[in-house]
Order: sequence, then C-alpha cells, then structure tokens
Amino acid sequence: MEAITTGYIREKYQALCNYLEQDTVGSELAIYGTSALMLLVATIKRKPTYLIRQFKQPSHIPERIINERVMHTGKICGVEQRNQETMLLIKHRPLIPIFTSRERLLPVKLPGVHVNANGYSWLQQCLVGREATFLPLNKSKAKDYIVCQLCLVHPPKGNRLLDVSETLLKLRFAKYAQDVAASIKRNGKYYKHLQQVESNTASKEAWLTWAARYPYIWQRFNLLKASILPKQQLLPELVR
Repeated sequence: MEAITTGYIREKYQALCNYLEQDTVGSELAIYGTSALMLLVATIKRKPTYLIRQFKQPSHIPERIINERVMHTGKICGVEQRNQETMLLIKHRPLIPIFTSRERLLPVKLPGVHVNANGYSWLQQCLVGREATFLPLNKSKAKDYIVCQLCLVHPPKGNRLLDVSETLLKLRFAKYAQDVAASIKRNGKYYKHLQQVESNTASKEAWLTWAARYPYIWQRFNLLKASILPKQQLLPELVR
C-alpha cells in the first residue's frame, strides 16, 4: 500500500514538472504566482507594518520595530498638552501610502525634556507643518503615546538632521527630564547626550552673563567673531 501511494505521488509530481516546463500561459501564471506569493509571505513576516500601514496610534507599532530602531517619516500636524506632557501629533507616512488617514494622528512625546511655555509656543510656530523623521524609543505604560527621537532636516533641502529635544535644551525652552525610555539600555547614550547638552548650555549661559557685565569685552568678542565667521554662520541655527 505504501509503495502504491509513493508511486502515485511521484507520478503526479512528474506530471506537474512536465506541465510547468511547457511554455504556456497557465504554467507561467503558476510559476510567477507562486513566486509572488512566497515573496509576499516573506515580506510580511519580516517588516510589513511600516511598509504599507500608517501608524495612527501607539499600539500599531510592534515592539520588534522599536527594538530594530527603524526610522520613520511623517508630517507634524499639531501640538497639544496632555497631563503636563507636551505631545506632537504626527501624520505617519508609510513607504507605500495606500491606506492613510488625515484625521488619525500619532501622539509623540519628545524624549528627555520637559517643555516650558516658550518651548510650547516655539513648537507651534516653527514645527507644525514641517516634515520630520522619528525613531520610536518606547511606549508609555498606558500606551496613549509613544516616546520618539524627533529630527528635522535642516536646512529644508539639506541632509543634516536637527534633533528637536537637543534644540529645545540649547534654546532653554525645556529642561532635561527622564521618562519611560530612559531606563532602556539601548537609549542610555542618547539620554546622557541630552543631559550633557543641558549642562553645556547652562555653562555657556553663565559665561555670557559674566561677559555682559563688561560691555567692552563683549563688544570685542562680537567683532572678532564677525571677522572670522562667515555671515551665514552668525545667524541663529534655526533661521539659517
């Protein structure tokens, strides 16, 4: 009985091979259809979500993508305050934007900073409507927002990324504050960098306060800087 079954299977397999070897429309459809199906399955198993799916809420972002540190793009559409936390509302743009929504926006919290009133106004005036890249770091315990490292391409047509959290600390529009993503080991280096940025900014501010007591020194310093640096470098970084 087993020999009969084996012979039957072998016969059917040989018939299928002979059919596929024929140059017919049916054989081509079978070959290419099977190949496309296998490729689709392999793609779905690897990285499906951010290719075609728009992230409309934190639960749409799987932990695997967060662990792999995949960078995403989107448009900053708004800023709002939630329980003393400043949230940026981002319209995620997947690689293949098939099913997207203009109304559903992803709430994103900036890592390592507590934004003050000046920072909130700056975010509204300077960031809303801008294209940005964001790197998910961790979800909140309540899963009502996600902590993301947010960067702008600055200048708009350049290739240099401008970190928003770092810029807020440099402008003194925020204070360094640890959050749910700070305890994760892979994020430790980034949070140490933000803490160092705040420390350097405070030291620079103290030096400028001291120099302001001596107008002559301050004037000579500005003249020396104007004679050495190009005019474009004299402008603040965010308006160049």
